[in-house]
Amino acid sequence: MDGQNIITVLTRLNPIIRGWSNYYRSVVSKRLFAQLDSWNFGKEVRWARKAHPKKPWYWVRRKYWGKLHPKRMDYWVFGDAAGEGGRLIKFAWTPIVRHILVKGGASPDDPTLQDYWKWRRSRHHVELSGRQQALAKEQGGVCFRCGETLHNDEALCAHHIRAPRLGGKRTLDNQRLMHLYCHLQALAAEKSERDSKRFA
Repeated sequence: MDGQNIITVLTRLNPIIRGWSNYYRSVVSKRLFAQLDSWNFGKEVRWARKAHPKKPWYWVRRKYWGKLHPKRMDYWVFGDAAGEGGRLIKFAWTPIVRHILVKGGASPDDPTLQDYWKWRRSRHHVELSGRQQALAKEQGGVCFRCGETLHNDEALCAHHIRAPRLGGKRTLDNQRLMHLYCHLQALAAEKSERDSKRFA
């Protein structure tokens, strides 16, 4: 982080912290997250003091720490306190989600267990972004095109039913969540349909 401005630091570290904490949140990690936040704080202080060696601590503290998260009563959030208010994510902000073992003998192909598998898929919605999360919930956790689960580690895309360039809105009711490959197939099919109409 040495020699970089605060925005660069936040841009570089936030995806790493978010990804790492999401990956490990299903194990017993609450204490570890608190320890990592404490370790991070020491690194933050070291970086801030090195960036402003001639400034007093109260000035440095006011510039880089504050209540930067609107939903948390935490006055020691590191970020751009004196500027746009960007903040560094804390590990402890990631909710712990325990891994749930599959019931013995439960098969995804068993039609009598569809509700069980739908419930299990819904537990993965929290890993998605806000818009994707809303679409996944609306679709019951399955791809709009192929009908398979959205939570199989494939990249996901929000597909517009009516493309924005054709007057479609960027609202949720005009979007469907698909696997990336299904999204590409849908775009190819739409292009083929347009071409056939053009040359008909």
